[in-house]
Amino acid sequence: MKTACCLFLLAAACSAAPAFATTLFFAGDSTLDDHHRKPNTPYASWGTELERHMKAGNKVDNHARSGASAKSFVADGCWAKMIARVRPGDFVVIQFGHNDQKHSTEFCRAKRFTSVNGTYEEYYTRFVSEVRAKGATPMFATSIVRGTFDASGKKLVDGRDKEGINLRSYADAAIALGKKLNVDVVDMNTLTHDLLEKVGKDDSMKFFIISTGLVKGKDGKPAKDVTHPVKAGAEAFAKLFLDDVKARKLPVAALFR
Repeated sequence: MKTACCLFLLAAACSAAPAFATTLFFAGDSTLDDHHRKPNTPYASWGTELERHMKAGNKVDNHARSGASAKSFVADGCWAKMIARVRPGDFVVIQFGHNDQKHSTEFCRAKRFTSVNGTYEEYYTRFVSEVRAKGATPMFATSIVRGTFDASGKKLVDGRDKEGINLRSYADAAIALGKKLNVDVVDMNTLTHDLLEKVGKDDSMKFFIISTGLVKGKDGKPAKDVTHPVKAGAEAFAKLFLDDVKARKLPVAALFR
């Protein structure tokens, strides 16, 4: 009787568990990096934050790494490590741009820089092909904005370099390529831009490292970092992603409550 009872309880537990768990992978840079979920760091990821909103059984597997561009993510083996874990039915969100635009030094040109309409698109096209080969669904998320405001404190600044390249250039390239390859794109660049300008400069600072005073710059003083999110930023930006995919009824929305 005892054995039969145990078997019944085990069967009940199994039937209550999700039949299939879906993983939402992230490939990206430090603006998406969860810093391996260390409790002693003020950095937070809007990608990892999404896990709290998921249906039972689904999860986030965040492979974003600080300093990564599409090029270095491949060269450093991060892409190979991630794609090996992807299974049929999973989703893979790809977000690069912050480091892809850096080309002021020989190191950046060699290790990080990707040209907007050249190597950036080539890497993204490769990513899409390899994700689909695994039976999973690729997605693009454009890069969140930097919280850099103009002198009036009302408008965000996305400065162009001498070649006319800025962060928005990569967002536009991802959107165009998404249409070409039939890949869903969440334009986090526009969504975060509109949110920050709506709440204003002072209130926007709570979303970024600058609000903590915990991270020191090279001069030993608190970093004026308006690029990397803290918990408040991760929560706000995750909501932007969620609201967008639900409003447009994208397939990935099925992962969430």
